[in-house]
Amino acid sequence: MRSRGLVAALVVLSLGVFAATVAPAARAIDPYVVDVQECARNNGQATVPAGAPISVQNFAFVTGTYGLMQNFLLKQETMQGVARPAGGTPTLVEVTDEWSNPEQIGDGPARGWVTRLPNIELEPLAAGEVVGVGSLTEFTGPIQIVFAPVGLIGFGPFHVPAGDVFIQVCEITAV
Repeated sequence: MRSRGLVAALVVLSLGVFAATVAPAARAIDPYVVDVQECARNNGQATVPAGAPISVQNFAFVTGTYGLMQNFLLKQETMQGVARPAGGTPTLVEVTDEWSNPEQIGDGPARGWVTRLPNIELEPLAAGEVVGVGSLTEFTGPIQIVFAPVGLIGFGPFHVPAGDVFIQVCEITAV
């Protein structure tokens, strides 16, 4: 009888060890995503929960053809910055060559091409803490933003002259 009890105890123990090894590990907190374009439409302000990591989703550039996308990539110079605390001296990073490979979107006649900058990953903020993030893209030559078929979708074409600057800024406050 003792041997059956010992075997049963070993089976229970081994099942417990096995269950512990296959149990999912504790997950890290998913980052709170701030869309910099949405923030810009909201007067440049966004709030996030205190204590959560933050992923700032940068703007995407979209145009109608692969050739126009390549033209954009060749004629832009882009910097990103983070100021922590907001209003402090920003840490600037050159990201001109960090745009994603162009991807075709949509399957209708108004489909286009998109490229994105990588997200800015931030450590969690304490309640009341404020951080500023942003990007600046300057055009070294003229570009066109056109979606085919021109005139049928009621958007564009647009001509962006050399020297134009596109700025996206967001002040993020933890609550």
